[in-house]
Amino acid sequence: MRARAATLPIPEVSRAETLSRQAYNAIRSSIRSGAITPDGFYSEVQLAHALRISRTPVREALIELEREGLVEIVPQRGFRLRTISESERQEAYTLRALIETYVVKRLAKEATDDDVAELKRLVNHQEKVSGEPAAFLEADENFHLAMASILDLERTRRILLTLRGIIWLAGLDAISNPLRSDAVLEEHRALVDRIAARDANGAAKAMRSHIENTRRAATERVRLAPAPQA
Repeated sequence: MRARAATLPIPEVSRAETLSRQAYNAIRSSIRSGAITPDGFYSEVQLAHALRISRTPVREALIELEREGLVEIVPQRGFRLRTISESERQEAYTLRALIETYVVKRLAKEATDDDVAELKRLVNHQEKVSGEPAAFLEADENFHLAMASILDLERTRRILLTLRGIIWLAGLDAISNPLRSDAVLEEHRALVDRIAARDANGAAKAMRSHIENTRRAATERVRLAPAPQA
């Protein structure tokens, strides 16, 4: 299969961070939004051209994404998105539930009023972009990762990034469905309320319920998806 043309709506990178980190963020954002799709190969040259940077930071970004299990690099052909099995998808949800319940239990004990206000701001922003699927998914991720960041749990945040990426490849776009997005916002608010009330067990229960509801919605989305054409 030939590499497809570089017509990807990927944002340009700036110089504030290392170019490899910005390339990583830009490529990952394009995977999340669906600009990079699972039906073909892409090349370093095409990505470097789209990002207006050299191939080296693009290569470094792709190596990191390969380590996380999001892409597969094939010599002489480029890279493509990985196919995620059902067992791997379910494992990702299970791990998310274990990790994120730990995070919210700690938040319920340690979060300041300013921290709670920031979480509420993130949910309010997510509501404002609920009609834009890509922006809604980005806001969803920012909300979940912010909870680990508030506690300075950088390794936990990185693990969650990997797990969420795996789930996107397997059908997380279900949460941007209008039938699910309203429920997501309601569940996020309930979760923040439990954190604000210093209710660690209630926050953990709310998080488990939220992740399980998302898992069910995504499972149904995958089940109803048309089979790929031979």
